[in-house]
Amino acid sequence: MGERRKGKVTMSDIARATGLSPMTVSRVLGTQGTVSEDKRKRVLAAAKRLNYHLDIVARQLRAKHTFQLGVVAPFQGLVGTFYFGRILQGIQQVLTGTEYHISLFDSLSEDFNDIRKCAALCHERRVGGLILVAPALSARFPQTFANLKMPIIIVGSTPKNKAISHVDVDNYGGAHAMTEHIIHLGHTKIGFIGGRRDLQDAIQRELGFRKAMKQHDILVQDEWVMEGEYETRKAFHISMDLLAKSNRPTAIFAANDLMAYGVIDAARMLNIKVPDELSVAGFDDLDESALCVPALTTVAQPMMELGHVAARYLLDVLNLPEPPEILHSQLPARLVPRSSTAAPGGGRPEQTLDPSRFKLSQAN
Repeated sequence: MGERRKGKVTMSDIARATGLSPMTVSRVLGTQGTVSEDKRKRVLAAAKRLNYHLDIVARQLRAKHTFQLGVVAPFQGLVGTFYFGRILQGIQQVLTGTEYHISLFDSLSEDFNDIRKCAALCHERRVGGLILVAPALSARFPQTFANLKMPIIIVGSTPKNKAISHVDVDNYGGAHAMTEHIIHLGHTKIGFIGGRRDLQDAIQRELGFRKAMKQHDILVQDEWVMEGEYETRKAFHISMDLLAKSNRPTAIFAANDLMAYGVIDAARMLNIKVPDELSVAGFDDLDESALCVPALTTVAQPMMELGHVAARYLLDVLNLPEPPEILHSQLPARLVPRSSTAAPGGGRPEQTLDPSRFKLSQAN
């Protein structure tokens, strides 16, 4: 009897071609159960010879878990940003070559606080694990997913619930190191533009700034500490008001690079030279920060590595015989001095800056 070659080749065709049972063929091609090496080779050789194409959707329906990883993030305000793009790129790099794919969820449009709706949505999208990106402190949906016993990891925030895995950047230490750098240059009149106060990274960056100022007995002037909501336009407008005053800071540390661009634009509009009359620093190290004029002094955070760590953790949870323990990981930030900061008046500090002397402090 000749082998079937016309039409869609099925597992039954391969069973007939090898003389093995359909169950044995299913175990080999569906990776469910174990078979001898000889039988495995016979099945794979026949599948190749018959040009058999595995039906991934059907396989997912039979598998103990699916091959989708959900990425949950607010589409408005985060998706489309450099930060989110790098995290997503890191996740995809880990998933490339595997059978896992990314499924995006908008945390602002889906009712993730309703556990029944949440469970139905995850079932409908056939998601085996979730990566939650930078949830707000007030967000309740991380606990919803935890209650579902869904494998999850939070990226860019540290949850109050220690039973939930997370990976974050040392925002406190990075901000502390940047403030130390600005003080070392000789500045004592230092302003700070923070991010959204409902985000933990924004809170930690402001704490790092305040701690360094306190350690050097430098007064933090409340009117020079403002909220820029991580937006360039917002930072531009509040900087225009601040820098137009006679009593103004000689340096401004913005809690992300986008806001630092707004500060530089405001200074340019007011004919204030950066860094001769005003030093400006940021946080993130976006690609544009090394190219703008002047090149921006900033803190680099390993955004792609955040995605790497999160994706690897979920794959281990879903695939290892003994899943890993709860992950609490904090990746280091790195000070990147450039030409947007200088000593007051544009001069040089008494000593040459050595970035390595500023060790990233851990929050207490």
